[in-house]
Amino acid sequence: MEKILSKEEIADLLSAVRHGDIQVDHESAEPGSAAASAGAVRAAKAEECNLFRADGPEGWKLPNFDLVLDSFAHNFSMSLSTRFQRAVSVKLDALESMNFETLLQRLSGRGAIGILQIEPLSGGGLAIFDEQLSFSLVEIVLGGSSEKEITALERSMSAIELNVIRDVIESACPELNKGFRQLQEVNSSLVKVVSNLRLLNFVQPSAGVVSARFRVTIDNLEGEISLVIPHSALEPLQKQQQNKSIPVSAVQNSKWRNVVCEELDHMDVEIEALLSTLSLRVRDILNFQVGDVIELDCNPDTPLRVMVEGRPKFYGMAGVQGGKKAIRIMGRITNGG
Repeated sequence: MEKILSKEEIADLLSAVRHGDIQVDHESAEPGSAAASAGAVRAAKAEECNLFRADGPEGWKLPNFDLVLDSFAHNFSMSLSTRFQRAVSVKLDALESMNFETLLQRLSGRGAIGILQIEPLSGGGLAIFDEQLSFSLVEIVLGGSSEKEITALERSMSAIELNVIRDVIESACPELNKGFRQLQEVNSSLVKVVSNLRLLNFVQPSAGVVSARFRVTIDNLEGEISLVIPHSALEPLQKQQQNKSIPVSAVQNSKWRNVVCEELDHMDVEIEALLSTLSLRVRDILNFQVGDVIELDCNPDTPLRVMVEGRPKFYGMAGVQGGKKAIRIMGRITNGG
């Protein structure tokens, strides 16, 4: 049984540790001991957790961007079908938002990558053809058959092979312009075709990008195209979409306002013509007799004030119309008259 230290012994031990007389070594502590547990607590690292920020690259969205991508896929399908004279299908398979570093980890480095300039958007874009589609397109452009499966080689594409399919990648630019036309007029162009994106400084690894993955089918051949655009390039379009959107509350308020305006046309209101006002004492009013004349502080031709529900709204002149007393509106009273 281990000896239990007294209060005096514990105080002497702590004093010795505090003054450096006893060296405390966490690594030499036996597993399971109190010293080892304390060392493990001190060695643990805290991970930052921001509970107030739920958004990030993964949650970034551009409203109606799927319409742009669907239009691009449809137009590019027809463009490739016309070029190769065979059935080509391009369909949107997935739309993701991520860090650029995450995208780099997914690339094999053996396909063809077209670097795009999309004016007036800043940051450009990427058209990534996977290795299966890239090597298949090389065979098709050189006259090969698309009915048999083409095996992708376990190497990067050569400069000659990249140059062979450069026109195919460049043909995606006009179709991308047509797709973006629903949001904004853009002019995209192919700047360069590479095989290894890691050698280029496209955006910072921590920058957010949108990646649209398309499934491409040419007869019996299949592959993927990824259209990558940085968040920074699409943010102006995102703000435009937010400004165009109408909150539901605003729509409801508009409907209610229209109903009120329609019903106001059928409401009855009280209108009176006021020539003048004066103040009298109650005693004078009680002494009124038939035939008494009450003088008003105005001339007979003084304009009357037309009161609508007790509020002055118009100036008018008294007269007669069709044997009845009438008022001719002469003007509108502003600022309450």
